[in-house]
Amino acid sequence: MSIFFKARGTNSFGIFIVRIIVGVYTLSLGIMQASNIQLYINKIKSMGMLSDNLAFIFGFIMPFILIIFGALYIMGFFTPATSLILAVTSLAKVLVRGIFPTEGIPFNKDLLFFACFLLTLFAGAGVISFDALLDKKKKTVAVTTQKTATVTAEVVSQPTNTGSSAENPSSL
Repeated sequence: MSIFFKARGTNSFGIFIVRIIVGVYTLSLGIMQASNIQLYINKIKSMGMLSDNLAFIFGFIMPFILIIFGALYIMGFFTPATSLILAVTSLAKVLVRGIFPTEGIPFNKDLLFFACFLLTLFAGAGVISFDALLDKKKKTVAVTTQKTATVTAEVVSQPTNTGSSAENPSSL
């Protein structure tokens, strides 16, 4: 029955699948836009929402942002910052195109990507990520430091017995 009712468990594998699918889409979108960057810049200019200079800068930088942060998102590296940047780009796409971009499409697909980026922003990358590997190293250093501090505190707090009955009243 655990297949039907699963209230507990780890969400790491699910987050890993989300990161892979959304990250591959983001990475491939960036590669497609960068492969014909002049066409993408002209597309941004044709929207008419930005000045020509700003549209050129935005159109030139956006594909490389998608490539770099899409790859980081797949690897699960700097996941909170990566998720935040990708969420902002998705939200910008939604604001530019609208929630219902064309007739026949129920809603903008970038809303789904925005939700996935928010998920990993707040939930983290999961166990299958570079963030988890780096976090394990931090935990072992913290545990080692804590154990050293505990041993030091025990040594300092132990009373010394010199054998004299004047210093130790319990021996009388």
